[in-house]
Amino acid sequence: MADKLNGVTAQIRVRRCYGCGAILQDQYPDEKGYIPPEKFQSEDENLCQRCYKLRHYSTYKEAPSLNNEYLTILNDAKKNNDLIVYVINAFTMDSSIISNISSYLSDNVLIVINKRDIVPYIADSRLIARCEELLAANNIKVKDIILTSSANNNSVNIGEIFDKIEKMRDGKSVYFIGVNQVGKSSLVNSLLKQYKNNTNKMITTSPYPNTTLDVISIPLDNFSYIYDTPGIENPDSLISHIEPTISRFLLPRDKIKAKTEVLKAGQSLVISNFFRLDLLDGKKVDFTYYLAPDLPIYKINLAKADNYLNELKNENNSYLTSKINSYSDMSTSTFNVSSNKINKLKIFGLGYFEFKGEGLTIQTYTLNGVKVTLENE
Repeated sequence: MADKLNGVTAQIRVRRCYGCGAILQDQYPDEKGYIPPEKFQSEDENLCQRCYKLRHYSTYKEAPSLNNEYLTILNDAKKNNDLIVYVINAFTMDSSIISNISSYLSDNVLIVINKRDIVPYIADSRLIARCEELLAANNIKVKDIILTSSANNNSVNIGEIFDKIEKMRDGKSVYFIGVNQVGKSSLVNSLLKQYKNNTNKMITTSPYPNTTLDVISIPLDNFSYIYDTPGIENPDSLISHIEPTISRFLLPRDKIKAKTEVLKAGQSLVISNFFRLDLLDGKKVDFTYYLAPDLPIYKINLAKADNYLNELKNENNSYLTSKINSYSDMSTSTFNVSSNKINKLKIFGLGYFEFKGEGLTIQTYTLNGVKVTLENE
């Protein structure tokens, strides 16, 4: 570490971790603010080693299912009536809900709807109302719901969330839970900027007792912690069925902008080799879709659709999953649309299509296990 400095020069040279605020140093790995010497010499803004692990620890971890190991964590929280902070993705709200989780939760649950900035076209009141509908349908009882955006240095309501957590936890521990890819660890990282560690304990990453699941433990005081748990796999979501290198294309990191394609009977919309929509019968329809901005979508004639996968393979398309070689490898769903109301076709983990029309027959192809639903308003 640089020699000790005095006066104004010391104030200029002091650099802090932008995650937790600790003064950065490169000599004592077991103390606050440690970063490797090569990073310490850099003038770039840096995270200390502990915050770096916090931000990146789950990058290469496979998401666990809601199995006995994960239930061990939830049972501990329920036994102590600790605060559960359940993080939900504003864009993929339906696939953020684990359908059978309600009986394992404590009586003290705060819902945080994250990535609010991704869906600027939806009013706050509508997001909260839709969340309440999903919670009620899955018998999940909560104390409060709050909206935030915690990614890309665009944090919203972080101070308010921190204060609410302090009030709701009432001196007890806090468990952050959520399906994988909802932005849970980014939210925790943003909250750390409000955090002051007044204990002699350190932030650690280690297996939770009686499990093999890595959990980040952040001391709040000498008796309670924030536990940042691994993201849970939702088997209904497309994200759980394709490779991480592909799923990152499905995750919008900027505002979603609606786009429209006009289909007539005998035409298809194709997204790589993991989703296809066919209009089999009916009049011409405007399909407005809400997907990650960089995700390519192609309109083709139905007669050519079956051979289209071979064309994509020949292009060495980086969006292709290795799990699908032909449409016979995929599951199909057929929807007969009789209402002329606004219809919403949802593909869990991917996005949705909105359209109006009656007397339509639509067929979809996607990976086995991925949930596809049709709703109307």
